[in-house]
Amino acid sequence: MRFNLAETETGREIAQENQELGRELGLIRSMELFLQTRFGDFPDQYDLARKLVTEDHAANVARILDGASLEELRRSR
Repeated sequence: MRFNLAETETGREIAQENQELGRELGLIRSMELFLQTRFGDFPDQYDLARKLVTEDHAANVARILDGASLEELRRSR
């Protein structure tokens, strides 16, 4: 008899968590690319990208495209 983790509730929960983590990492990476394109490389780029995604990804992308400064983006909303 073959055991298939994907067919168990635990397996489905693990898959769901991995999917959510992958989505979050993808959003962070896209935010990093927006920041890098606008401001070039800077030391806390990943941390700022993570913060902006956590706050509101779409709204913060709009802020970047609308010309918000790096300091404005670093400040909490």
